[in-house]
Amino acid sequence: MFKEYLWGKSKIIETRIPDPDDWVPELLQNFHKNQDKCVFSHKISGRWENSYLPIDLVPQARIPIRYARDIGVEKFSRSLCMIYQPLEESESSKFPFWFNSSMPGESTGLHDHAHLAALSGVVYLSCLSKSGNIYFHLDGLPELEIMPEVGKLILFEPWMRHGVRINQSSHPRLSLAFNLQPFPLPVVGL
Repeated sequence: MFKEYLWGKSKIIETRIPDPDDWVPELLQNFHKNQDKCVFSHKISGRWENSYLPIDLVPQARIPIRYARDIGVEKFSRSLCMIYQPLEESESSKFPFWFNSSMPGESTGLHDHAHLAALSGVVYLSCLSKSGNIYFHLDGLPELEIMPEVGKLILFEPWMRHGVRINQSSHPRLSLAFNLQPFPLPVVGL
């Protein structure tokens, strides 16, 4: 099942990744087992916003990212590729996928993923009712909100400003976010 939202001059796709019970538990287990190896990007309101792990520590992340790539090719008519290593070789380079953990009372402010990405996505790994909807903001339009559910995938243009409402549940919300790249890859660092 797909939901397609027309948003400004583009669209947002909402769908479910097949068989989340087959890959989400192991991905969660590997994430929690390797949390001490996370590299972080920045703190917002006292919490680390993005948690990065190498793909060999969370190999199940390939499942939703691969599925997102296939849906992106179909629904956005784009040539896309998945990469699991940083595009640039520098100390500040991060992996093109990351985890976001939000404890009760926490939220994520408006932002975008526009740098070098062709399409962006998020898939929910652990969430309860009231754990914080993702919302999209575009001046002149009412905000669009989508409720998280385990295994739900949301694909959108990387320039779309989005955030996450306050987690009003009693448990952490964990999502996997990522950027898909254009194929062929652009030349970086020249």
